[in-house]
This record gives sequence, structure tokens and C-alpha cells, in this order.
Amino acid sequence: ILINTIAPGRIATDRVNHLDQVNADKLGVDRETVALKAKEGIPLKRYGTPEEFANVAAFLLSDANSYMTGSSFLVDGGMIKAI
Repeated sequence: ILINTIAPGRIATDRVNHLDQVNADKLGVDRETVALKAKEGIPLKRYGTPEEFANVAAFLLSDANSYMTGSSFLVDGGMIKAI
């Protein structure tokens, strides 16, 4: 049995848009201002796409992943600055 986890960062989904809007409402700014500030904290300077996250999931579910277990895969554009 292979057991791995995928840890997403800021993936461009409706949920992340909603969270950005909630934060924007709290701060009294527009959603894009909050998104731009969040992107500044990501080394790749953008949100990931659902397809990029899905590519990692597809690999882990495929026959190509036959010898990796007990690992966490960060799909976060480098947002988490740790190994």
C-alpha cells in the first residue's frame, strides 16, 4: 500500500477566490489587491492552476508511482520555505 499526501498552496479555485474576497471585505480593499499581496509571498508569484495540482495527483495514482510512499508533496509554488 502506498500512502502519500498532496499539500496544496494557493490554487486558483472558487474557494480561494472566496477567501480572497472575505479578506478583502475585512480590509476594505478589492479582491485583486488581496490576491496580488498573496502572490507576492509565493516565489513563483502566482496561484497554481487546478490542472497543476491534478497532474501531481494523477502521477501519484498512476503506475509510474510504484515505489514512493510516506511522502508529502507540496504543490504551492515554493510558498512553504522548508524541506
